[in-house]
Amino acid sequence: MSVYERTLERFARTPLGYWYVTRLAPRIDPPLLRLSGGRFSSVYPVPVMLLTTIGAKTGLRRTLPLLYVVDGNSLILIASNYGRPGNPSWYRNLKADSRVEVLAGRLSGPYMAQEITDPAERADAWEKALDVYAGYGDYEVRAGRRTIPLVRLHRA
Repeated sequence: MSVYERTLERFARTPLGYWYVTRLAPRIDPPLLRLSGGRFSSVYPVPVMLLTTIGAKTGLRRTLPLLYVVDGNSLILIASNYGRPGNPSWYRNLKADSRVEVLAGRLSGPYMAQEITDPAERADAWEKALDVYAGYGDYEVRAGRRTIPLVRLHRA
């Protein structure tokens, strides 16, 4: 990690950084990602995508910025919900309809989502997620008894 990346990660783990990543970045990143073709976000070089799901209840397209991990030919999503007690809505949407669209530079396109349930595969994916953002460990503590789901995206 570069000095900039380490500083960015330390900042994100502070109360002000938490406010930024939960309140401000989700408003700034969608237009930035659209303008850059999914290559740049407000936390560059941390990998952030625009994930589009189909709403489980409404059937409407829902798009949000989300950190991801590249793992070979697939992408890993972390349903941390910033350590809140419940799973994020995008995760519930994926459980109802596993087809998604990703805007993430050269990785953009249609994908199919599948939850990682194998313990060894999940442990490996979790370590990779912590390598991208160590703050997921903080979220795991905040989540209490909730096991943070990990989702693998495969190109459709």
